[in-house]
Amino acid sequence: MHKAEKKNMSEHQGIADALKNLMKSKGIGPQRLASMTDVPKRFIDAILQENFDKLPARPYIRGYLFKISNVLGADNDSLWEIYRTSIEAPSSGESDTLPVNRFAIKKMDSGKVVTILFVVLIVVFFALNLNRIIGKPGVDIVLPESTNEEILIVTGLVNPDDRLTLNGELIYTDEEGNFSKNVQMEPGLNTLEFRVSRYLGRETKIVKQVFYQPELQENAN
Repeated sequence: MHKAEKKNMSEHQGIADALKNLMKSKGIGPQRLASMTDVPKRFIDAILQENFDKLPARPYIRGYLFKISNVLGADNDSLWEIYRTSIEAPSSGESDTLPVNRFAIKKMDSGKVVTILFVVLIVVFFALNLNRIIGKPGVDIVLPESTNEEILIVTGLVNPDDRLTLNGELIYTDEEGNFSKNVQMEPGLNTLEFRVSRYLGRETKIVKQVFYQPELQENAN
């Protein structure tokens, strides 16, 4: 084969067309070519159909193409160079992209970044305020077991964010949670029921009892 012919074939033909033309010029079909070269017919068919993923590693293909070139009367390197051009051409286009580096930091769109930050802020908020939101509320109460005062002053401390009631009546606190309430005593045992509730419905119930003994007044002479 002349150099001009080799150049023309390598520049303008793919491996499938080049092999078909050589086989046609010699009047040899795939089956006969396989018998003459000891190249498996399935590999010859794969080359003719350009199913390169069905071919073995390059060193094997190069050896097969040399055998085929010798049988078909072509230059030993011609078919190999055309094969290399055929398999490399699809990866050299303008639309091709470089292989993705799985360890590279991928860019995220601004919407996803904002969403992630929002979720993180919510998680941090709940983590810092978990006890305030869903914890069990409590209350410190200053209360005697007995008294001789008809009006008992009940004082204590509670979380200012919690809701406090005494015998069903709402008790208001200051900004720090301190409260004070005057309670009318009845002679004998008085029951005081405190209820403290939190945002999500958790509630603490505390029952206290105070015995009221009025002071005895001396009869005037």
